[in-house]
Amino acid sequence: MSAYNQEFNKDNTILRYIIVALLAELKDKVYYYNQIDEDTLKKIPVPFFYSITGDGRFLMDNFLYDAEAKGKAIGDYETVPRGIIQLTGISIDSGNQTNKFARGEFVQEWEGILKTFSLETNFLPLNMSFDCTVVCSSNLEMLKVTESLMSKIYKNTLFQVDLGMMRVQASFSVPEDYTQNRLFEFQLNDKKEWSVTFPIEVSSFMPVFESGILIPEVSLMTREAIKSNPTAQGVGMLRSGPNNELGIYFGGLFQKFEITQESLLKVQPTGTFSNKGYINPDSIQTGGPYLESSITSAPIVPESLDSLKYRNANAIPKVDESGLGSVDDGFGK
Repeated sequence: MSAYNQEFNKDNTILRYIIVALLAELKDKVYYYNQIDEDTLKKIPVPFFYSITGDGRFLMDNFLYDAEAKGKAIGDYETVPRGIIQLTGISIDSGNQTNKFARGEFVQEWEGILKTFSLETNFLPLNMSFDCTVVCSSNLEMLKVTESLMSKIYKNTLFQVDLGMMRVQASFSVPEDYTQNRLFEFQLNDKKEWSVTFPIEVSSFMPVFESGILIPEVSLMTREAIKSNPTAQGVGMLRSGPNNELGIYFGGLFQKFEITQESLLKVQPTGTFSNKGYINPDSIQTGGPYLESSITSAPIVPESLDSLKYRNANAIPKVDESGLGSVDDGFGK
């Protein structure tokens, strides 16, 4: 657990978390089979990596100095087949942004203590574009990989991104077209590689907290608040301190969050097996007592004399003036 709670410079980077989650989702999802002999069928997984092109310091640290220190061969070992994704663009999907700065609840752990704090959070919708290249060693392998891509990840795939103190939903989609690069002319010293290239569109959310504070600042403020007052109870909130310094302080307006199910009339007592021990919802008392009555009659208000005179209610119609010729009183007279 102590190793799990260690923090590094790469932590608390939301965009990196999304990329790592995408690689984890693609891992072991694309594969194909080779027929070794008549009775042997071998599964060939296609691993996916993030492009490190252009980062010379990273290459030297991982493939030169570390290799020498550990007594390994110097250089980058490129497996075939392999998939490589490269980030090409990030954009904010403002059309899907709703409920700006809704209050959210989060949990931070410090020295075995779980503390709840509440922040107004805006979940910013993001679109991230990637170019993916799957390197193959033969034309047949390229066709098998293309078939696996169409079968496993077309069209949309949902996954979760773990941000440490919360999880956000994400999805990626692949297009209908796949570009296949074949070698028709090559020399003896050329690398004989075939490849399948296609774009990947990832949609996810990035939490933006009130006052623009970042996740590292949330962790720092929470730890400082616990250090200054270890016995503080309640829910941490972002507000100004005694010297007008911005921080997360516990024991303020919110003391505790409680969630009940009293308003759910149809909640059954046996949890998962709710079809057992059914209780009629109409017999469950959730409030009241309520007044149940209906109006069976209403008082008849007599019509005023002015109203009767105005509409000439007591007048007897004249046959000659009515134009009806005769009047039937309903009794045959």
